Amino acid sequence: MLRRSFLKSSLALPVSGMLLGRSSLGFSQALPSPLVAPKSRPSDFDFVFFTDCHLEPELAGVEGCVKCFTQINKEKADFCIAGGDQVFDVCEQDLTRAHLLFNLYQQTEKDHLSGKVYYTVGNHDVVGINQKSPVEPGAHEYGKKLYEDYFGKRYYSFDHKGWHFIVLDSIGIEYYKIFKAEFDEEQLAWLKSDLSSVGPSVPIIVVTHVPIATVLGTLSTHSHNGPGPIAANSYAVHELLAGHNLKAILQGHLHVWQKSEYQGVQYLISGAVSGAWWEGAMDGTPEGYTLCQIRGDQLHLSYVTYPWVARVQHPKS
Repeated sequence: MLRRSFLKSSLALPVSGMLLGRSSLGFSQALPSPLVAPKSRPSDFDFVFFTDCHLEPELAGVEGCVKCFTQINKEKADFCIAGGDQVFDVCEQDLTRAHLLFNLYQQTEKDHLSGKVYYTVGNHDVVGINQKSPVEPGAHEYGKKLYEDYFGKRYYSFDHKGWHFIVLDSIGIEYYKIFKAEFDEEQLAWLKSDLSSVGPSVPIIVVTHVPIATVLGTLSTHSHNGPGPIAANSYAVHELLAGHNLKAILQGHLHVWQKSEYQGVQYLISGAVSGAWWEGAMDGTPEGYTLCQIRGDQLHLSYVTYPWVARVQHPKS
C-alpha cells in the first residue's frame, strides 16, 4: 500500500473473528470466535499468512520483523505465505537501495523464520513503478525482474494435503512508471490452464496482494492518491474460479484486518506485520499476522498480534 495515502484516516473498522496475542485496545470491536478443535485427521494442518512486512533498516523495522517471525515459529505451522510488500521500498528507490532491502529481508527471514515460505509480489517489491524512481523502464532490473531473482515466480500454484493454493500477481505496470492494480492477460491464461487440472471438489485458496474483494472501498470516505482498494479486473479472476470449490481469498495491501463471507467464500484482508509502516496500529489494527487452520474441509482464520511497541506513532489525518 502507498504509505500515508489510502487508509490514512482515523476510520476504525469492526473486526470479526478472534484476536490473539497482545491487548486489542486499538480495535473498535473484537468479536469472539469459537475455539478451533485440535488437529485430529492426517489432513488437518495450520499455516500462517503474513503480509506487508515493509522491512527497512529505519524505524526498527528489522527488530519488529524478528519479533514477529519469532512468534510465528511458535505456531508450528506447516508453512507460511508472505502476502507481498516484503520490503519498503524498491518502487521509488535506486538499485543499490533495492538490493540492500531484498538482501536484508532474506537474511532476516533466514536467521529468524523457520520452515517453507511462499511469496506474493506487492507493489513496493517492484522496481521503478513510481515517478520518483531513478530506474528507467529500459533497465534490466526494472519491474519485477529483481523480485523474481530474489523470490521466484510472480504467480504459481502448489498443493498441500489435498488443498490447492494459487498465488497471483496483482501488480500491473501501466504507461511510464505507473502502478495499476490488475491481473495481466498472460497470467489469466495461465490461471485458466491451472484450474483445468483441478477437480471440482478440490478446496482452493487464492492469495493476492491487492484485494479482489473488500468492503473497505465503500466504508472509507477520505481521498487518496493511489490505486483503488481492489484490482481493476478482479471480475476476470472470479469468472475463472466459478464452478470450483473456492474456500478463501487471502489479501493484503490495506494493512487492516477485515473478513467477510459471500456465497461460502471467505474474503480476508490481513493486518500488516508492520502495522502502519512501523508507526503503530493501522486504523485500529495492530501489527500482526493471520493464523489459518484447516480442519476437515473448513478453514478457520484468526488474527494474531505480537509484542511490539512502535518507536513512532502514525499521524492521523
